[in-house]
Order: sequence, then C-alpha cells, then structure tokens
Amino acid sequence: MSLRTPLCELLGIQYPIVQSGMGSAAGPELAAEVSRAGGLGIVAGLGVTADELSRRIRHVRAVTDRPFGVNQWLHTELRPPVDPARVPAATTRAVQTQLNVFRERLGIPTTHAPAPGVPDLIDEGFAVILEERVPVWSIGLGNPDAAMVRRCHERGIKVMAMVATVEDARAVEANGVDI
Repeated sequence: MSLRTPLCELLGIQYPIVQSGMGSAAGPELAAEVSRAGGLGIVAGLGVTADELSRRIRHVRAVTDRPFGVNQWLHTELRPPVDPARVPAATTRAVQTQLNVFRERLGIPTTHAPAPGVPDLIDEGFAVILEERVPVWSIGLGNPDAAMVRRCHERGIKVMAMVATVEDARAVEANGVDI
C-alpha cells in the first residue's frame, strides 16, 4: 500500500502529511523538519511582522529545499485591523475599566485611553509570501478573494484553505483555491 496521493503530487511532497501553523508555538524549525521528512511543513504567519516572516521563511529555505507553506488567518474580524478611533468612547471606557481590575492586581498602571492602532500584518505578510514565492499559502480562517488567489497562482504558489462547512468549501473553490 502506498501513501502517495494526488495531494502529494500537487504539493510535491512524499507523504500526505500537512503540519498546522500552530500560531508561533512550533516555529520555522518544525516546519523545516516536517518538510525534510517528506510532509508539508507550515510556517506560522499569524501576528508577525513582515521582517519576522521573511526571517522565518529564509530559515526554512536554509535548512531544506523541500516544499513548505506559510499560514495566515483571513478572518473578517482580523482584516483589516480595527481602528481604535472608530470604537465608541463608552465601549473603550467599559473595556478599560474591566482590564484595570487586572492591571491593579498585577501592579500595572491603569488607563482609560483607547488601544493603539495596529499595522495590517495580514496584508504585509501576504506581500512577503508573494515576494518570497513560498510554495504554499495556507489559510486557517477565512476565504481569500479571487484576486489574492490569482496573484499567488501567477507566482507559482499553491493556495490551501481550511474550511468548516460545505458552504465554506464551495466559497473557497469558487475563488480558485487549490486545496
């Protein structure tokens, strides 16, 4: 019995084993080792800067020439990031009041100020994935739009999306996702 499957052919891997991105818990070292062993290692791209993502990708490439992927979440609540200036002042005050209870317990200064804005790490990371021509772009949550998928395909990047429902599967398929 062979473990070789159409997935192996599509991704250029020896075994139909795909590692999860696992946030930053696993690191590029595990992704490289999974790929070296014949599976598809996945580098976590969630919540990291473009420079850090580039470093992780280059680390994997320094260790193996086997295919690997980078995982991102495209959940609608993460993309684009929330602009703190658009959060109602009453909401900010209520949330900060609750957080201040814990801050006081931990000896951290209290505040009622809005949270600082955050950069759009998803779009920055996607640009790195395109620039580095990572073999596989893996989406953990959300549906990449057809233009994103097309940009990947133009660079030879396979697109893989994890889905929870048949409706989700149909949606990502309609946008051209490979897996």
